[in-house]
Amino acid sequence: MDLNILQQVARELNELLPGGFVNKIHQPLPREIWLRIRAPRGGEQRLVLSADPQVGRLHLTGLRIPNPPSPPRFCAYLRAHFQGSRIVEVTAASDDRVVRIATIRGPKDAGQRRELILELLGRDSNIILVDGDTHRILECLHHIPEKEAGSRAVLPGAPYVVPPKRRGAAEAVVPAAEPTAGIRSPAGGRRRVVLDAVKGEDEQFETANAAMDAFFVPRLTSSLLEALRRGVAAPLKARIRSLERRLGKIEQDRLRLDEFRARREEGELLKANLRLAKKGMTGIEVLDWTTGAPRHIALDPSLDAIGNMERIFKKAAKARRGEAVVQRRWEETLAEKAALDDVLYFVQETHEAEELERIAAEMNFQSPRDGLDPHRRESSGAAKKAKPFRELATPSGREVLVGTSGLGNDVILRRAGKGDLWFHVKGFPGAHVLLVQRPSEPAPAADIEFVASVAAYFSRARGKGKVEVIVADAGDVRRIRGGSPGQVTVRKHRTVLSDGSRYSA
Repeated sequence: MDLNILQQVARELNELLPGGFVNKIHQPLPREIWLRIRAPRGGEQRLVLSADPQVGRLHLTGLRIPNPPSPPRFCAYLRAHFQGSRIVEVTAASDDRVVRIATIRGPKDAGQRRELILELLGRDSNIILVDGDTHRILECLHHIPEKEAGSRAVLPGAPYVVPPKRRGAAEAVVPAAEPTAGIRSPAGGRRRVVLDAVKGEDEQFETANAAMDAFFVPRLTSSLLEALRRGVAAPLKARIRSLERRLGKIEQDRLRLDEFRARREEGELLKANLRLAKKGMTGIEVLDWTTGAPRHIALDPSLDAIGNMERIFKKAAKARRGEAVVQRRWEETLAEKAALDDVLYFVQETHEAEELERIAAEMNFQSPRDGLDPHRRESSGAAKKAKPFRELATPSGREVLVGTSGLGNDVILRRAGKGDLWFHVKGFPGAHVLLVQRPSEPAPAADIEFVASVAAYFSRARGKGKVEVIVADAGDVRRIRGGSPGQVTVRKHRTVLSDGSRYSA
């Protein structure tokens, strides 16, 4: 950001923001802080402070602020120690890209004085909260230890020292006349914000803040979306990895139970050869009547023949009882992983920040245990406004519901009636799809093919050729109580082949 433009932005902010209150603080990107300020004039303002080494800047924005699932460290600190402050003054250094936002929190005469300082210093760009009385750093976005003798450390508790004068730095030039902010797009050159926009040649704006916002909107829009997507996807991926580890442990339990189950055959063989076993023996060789080959049976030397036989049968019975438990855990874990894979698919496919926020609100990523608590539901404005499913129609006019989130997958199954058909691609994450049947009028084959194509299209199998699509009566699809949204088990089903070509959005 050019020094002259930064100076002009700061002057405009100093005319608009003093007396305003910092209502909310967000950190939608790793190196950016956004302040929502209730200004005395102009209503709520959104101020961007970016310490990004490549696109560091300061300006007001009209963009909606996406709300990440949880605030990062620096954002959480600012919410605790800076939010609620009243802005006193916005000033910029005359010879460097440093801006100070002076505030007071509490009573005018006895409140806490704070300065939020934005330093645009390339790689060492930073946002620093400083105590206005002691001039010590309270916290900073980027901790910078002392690199060498005489260099400046930027760490909590250290005194704030202005950045050292850099070679080539110059004071901003105060415009002789009222600056005309705009975006210049020279042929074959790089677009940039200027303060001497020419009418008819450059895109002009009323303020430098407006020009900056318009200049960065395209890049910001995609960056904010991707940052929000990563924030929503991270706890999902962590939970899925945890479930994969659990499946590995369950598989080990199954192998152990298989060994115990095999012992029952040994028990039957020992029962038929009790006369050969004596106390003190560590094993005997018997003829396996199923294979006709010799088989070794390990014995406990402290037990007699009957005791060894009872011990083997006891372990076999334990394995039989545990088999049902292990199988249930295996099925429930697979179902939960499949449900979360579906939600991760929605997160990775959506191009709307509101949709990502709604998914985050549905899944409630605030659980301290593993970052994901599917049993609690929290609503947000986005979650309340939009339906969590799409509504389509088959060629014959029948209603089709397509889940757009885990909750949406849940909702369409709750709405299912007798005879309705449930669809989901086999072996791939994707949407649950419901075909609403008409009483006494089964759907024609063309409708079944169409809905199978919808299920294939709204899944990770899109573009992979023909895939199997599960078709089940909605009555045979059971939601798992207490499970993740969209977690189901299917009692019986059939499959049809589809490649998604019969449907295109």
